Amino acid sequence: MFLSLPLLLGLLVVAVHRELLPALPGSAAVGVGPGPWLPLLFAPMALATAAAAGARRSLLSGRAPLAPPRALLRLSFAAVPLAVHALFAFGAYGDFVDDLTQGGPFFGIVLTTLPVFVAEALRAPAAVRAAALCDVVDELRAEPTAIAVLPGAAGIAGLARLRLGGVAFVAMPVLVLGAGLELLATDRSLRVFALATTPGTTLGALALLLAVVAALPWWFRHALAVRPLPPAAAAPLGAVAEALGFPPHRVELLPTGMRALNAMLVGPLPYGRCLCLTDGIVRELDVDALAGVVAHEIGHARCGHPTLLLTLVVVAPLLLLAPLRWAGVETLDPALQAFVVAVGATVAWLVLRALAHRFEHEADVASVVALGAGPCSRALLTVARLAPMATHGLLTRLSSLHPDEQDRWRTMRRYEEDPGFRAAFDRQSRRIRVGIAAATALAALAFVGASARDWPHEQVVWRLHAGDHAAALRLAADLGPPPPHWRQVWPLVEQDLAVVRALAPAAADWPTARAALWPAAWQRGEDVLLAQGPAAARPWLSLALGAADHATPLQRALLGWSEAAADGDPERMAAIGDVVRALGVPPRLQRAFAE
Repeated sequence: MFLSLPLLLGLLVVAVHRELLPALPGSAAVGVGPGPWLPLLFAPMALATAAAAGARRSLLSGRAPLAPPRALLRLSFAAVPLAVHALFAFGAYGDFVDDLTQGGPFFGIVLTTLPVFVAEALRAPAAVRAAALCDVVDELRAEPTAIAVLPGAAGIAGLARLRLGGVAFVAMPVLVLGAGLELLATDRSLRVFALATTPGTTLGALALLLAVVAALPWWFRHALAVRPLPPAAAAPLGAVAEALGFPPHRVELLPTGMRALNAMLVGPLPYGRCLCLTDGIVRELDVDALAGVVAHEIGHARCGHPTLLLTLVVVAPLLLLAPLRWAGVETLDPALQAFVVAVGATVAWLVLRALAHRFEHEADVASVVALGAGPCSRALLTVARLAPMATHGLLTRLSSLHPDEQDRWRTMRRYEEDPGFRAAFDRQSRRIRVGIAAATALAALAFVGASARDWPHEQVVWRLHAGDHAAALRLAADLGPPPPHWRQVWPLVEQDLAVVRALAPAAADWPTARAALWPAAWQRGEDVLLAQGPAAARPWLSLALGAADHATPLQRALLGWSEAAADGDPERMAAIGDVVRALGVPPRLQRAFAE
């Protein structure tokens, strides 16, 4: 209702560029940079505005426009991720951010994702107006329309505000992630533990999840301008909520410009949780039917549905990442990996869909227990009549997280009237909870087992990059052969150990290690590059820049060049080599680049 798919797709494009298609280091300093590509962020708004203008002209004249407004609106939808892709792919925006925000993770994440939020925030109001006009075009076809009956600013302001609130709502997890990384940056040992070890990464992800879900209700209220219910509804609905153990002041109104008929429970945790009814549903339903809606949503809370879904859909998969590495998924052919991921995602979606359908029935049943089947049934049938759901087609049925309205109505009636059905339904609910608990426990056991086997090698990496070189060298000396999934990574770790063994074998803390590595490791790295080639220089240059306060574009490019050589990637090596030449090859390294 308020989450923007173009925004989510744009953030996915950012993640792909940062993790899978990183910009050439130093490229922003030698190319045109992101400046010429920034105007593309206005393209989605321009297309949506053109769609609205075309639809308006069509309605006033009764003639079809040259460019179909609905097609322009859809193009504005796709323009958000495309504009972001162009900014990163051709404007080297990722490298620009890296150079600007070295050592500042919060501002790094904010600047990295900012283009997506800007593009969608500019597009959303124009897209809402265009969609409203396109709906009128679809309804009236080619009949000329008086300007007075066209949707005006007042009619769409509520929905536009909702869409902009959705943009702000999605920004919250990004800000929480940036704040968490900024906090980790204050302690080197904690930061390396959280980012370089399986237990640390998993605990960090769970801490981030907890922070996001704790802040979610508060952020939701402010981002979407939630208000108290009107007095005529507040008193009776508050009484229903209080009778069911829910704080009455947390039953609130979500303004949508009367464009949505919905209700939602916001917050996976009991702390701060609120129940929001849209202005449309409050207007269309009587108080008795609204009481059924409130009982249904509180039923989700009383049955623990948000926590159960969060546990199964987020927590359990997080715990399974470590066991999957031991299963050798990372060593599979890329096409086979993609197939495994696709199958796993499909199975996960079907499980989520089945659970979501079941939980809707359980919430309906909770409403029956509280008030009888009448109120919730009337609300359900009224909403279905006013805003019928498209249930035709296999794809639509598979993508819906809500069961069919008639099926829900029949389930409520049978639960109220048939004791045998009621007992069987309750037994199935208990079995589902036992199954979720068992699946989570098994995932936790698998995580503990895989982490314990990885810990000896991960502890070396942690101590090494936290500055406790003495402990890292001592631990590494006692290790046997690495596990199979370490065979590509462990030789790189051994190269790093060789560097610290040569420069700072006795360092026991980060300040001591840092002073020993910069600039000595960089100078030795240049010597090794000239004598043995860029691949051999990688650990020296990498550890040196890891200890430096600031890296110049040329230094980052030289490190990227050596990393490409160590990875056996001649194409990337040649591309970064061109960047180094454009930035100016250091005089003492001229021979290496001449060769």
